[in-house]
Amino acid sequence: MQKARRGDRDPIYIAWDEYNVWYRARGGAFARGEKALEEKYNLEDALVIAGFLNSFIRHADVVKMANMAQLVNVIAPIFTNEKGVFKQTIFYPLELFANNARGTSLNTFVACETYSNDDFLAPPGEAKPKQIQVPYLDVSATYKDGEVTICVVNRHKEKAITTDIISEEGDFLGPFKIYEVNGPDIKSENDFGKEIVTTTSRPDVNAKGQKMTYSFPAHSFTLIKGKIK
Repeated sequence: MQKARRGDRDPIYIAWDEYNVWYRARGGAFARGEKALEEKYNLEDALVIAGFLNSFIRHADVVKMANMAQLVNVIAPIFTNEKGVFKQTIFYPLELFANNARGTSLNTFVACETYSNDDFLAPPGEAKPKQIQVPYLDVSATYKDGEVTICVVNRHKEKAITTDIISEEGDFLGPFKIYEVNGPDIKSENDFGKEIVTTTSRPDVNAKGQKMTYSFPAHSFTLIKGKIK
């Protein structure tokens, strides 16, 4: 029997089960009942979800499936009770990705300001990991049928970041649609009759050639979509 060579093996893919943000609504060790895990989300959480989805797209070569847990009430993007229903902050980036980020995942290169992440804890007996420089802009991009979709999270709490978006292959053509998820501050929450954090359409950007410039507002998720040839 011939031993399989490394190149002959079937690839192993990842199915990412039950991703979401969950850190408040623990309910205690003996929590029971319908309200035990009703997480209330804010803008920070929406940006985290957008970051998860960006990461799934960037790793689309190995992450072939990912499902959110759950969809209604329990750590969920939709909240309902006897008063009615409202969409939580995390609903809006999920909706934008689901309806627009399709096709082929594109390689992206990001050069922008960074911040130091020194919150990692080392296991007992091991040295603390080195600080990681994290870019304020978190980016993914997809291409399908002559359209490119660019998804950008600006993690900066206070500063808008203006950047050039450069295509190494193909020219941007005509107006690009801009959709933004944002709120007054990172602690903004939605509630019954009060959806502060939603998707807002911004003025189109007329782009031609291999470069367009856009200013991404502080603490925001932005989706840019248009033709490329």
